[in-house]
Amino acid sequence: MLEFFLTWFMVFVRAGAMLSIFPIFSAAAMPIRIRIALAGFLAMLTMPGVSLPADFLEQNLIGFAGIVAKEAVFGLLLGFVVRLVLFAVGLAGHYIGTELGLQLSSLIAPGESQPSTTPSVMLQMLTVMLIFSLDIHFELLMGFQQSYEVLAIGAGGLSDELFAEVTALCGRTFVVALRIAAPIIAVAIVVNLLMMVLARTIPQMNVFVESFSVRILVGVFLFGFTLSMTAREISNYLRQLPNDFVVVTRLIAGG
Repeated sequence: MLEFFLTWFMVFVRAGAMLSIFPIFSAAAMPIRIRIALAGFLAMLTMPGVSLPADFLEQNLIGFAGIVAKEAVFGLLLGFVVRLVLFAVGLAGHYIGTELGLQLSSLIAPGESQPSTTPSVMLQMLTVMLIFSLDIHFELLMGFQQSYEVLAIGAGGLSDELFAEVTALCGRTFVVALRIAAPIIAVAIVVNLLMMVLARTIPQMNVFVESFSVRILVGVFLFGFTLSMTAREISNYLRQLPNDFVVVTRLIAGG
């Protein structure tokens, strides 16, 4: 009975840490009790194929605390890999909102506790819908269950290869954000140049005020026009997440 509970608890620690920053499950609107219940339920589903290390029951309090800390850190790393997709679309939305002058228009994005610009919220909601429609959440949860085949409880560690991989994933986040926002940024630059020319041609015109309405009108139209392209870009990113999840798991395990 003790071994059963300890196995469940160790899986719960990794699952709880991962879900604490996992998209959707870490939403500010989701009560903590439900998050804990989801982590406990995921641990129950996962633990039949999990076993404790042979010397686990011989660990003292310090050794036990060290293993718990490792499992929590590994869970956070796995959750961070998935969380990067929301960082990417949130950053793209911030770029778009800045170019359109929508910084003052703020809403609460899914999974966030701080207000975000309207484009950020729209892109993050689109991402959440794509995660469910493409069954990415199912693949990632299956990947978590299968992670114990590679990364057993108490095994693994941090390495230079793992740091390099996480750094590369963060770099790709910025690239994806720029690719999503690039069309609107380019058009905003052209509009600004045209307004500068217009200001020199008609000095009496209040270009600063007029440019806001023009940028918003053109930007909103272009944002809607390129939404299907944006959805494809996000979908391509999401389809890479299960593989990224597996790669990071193997690097943590030392493989």
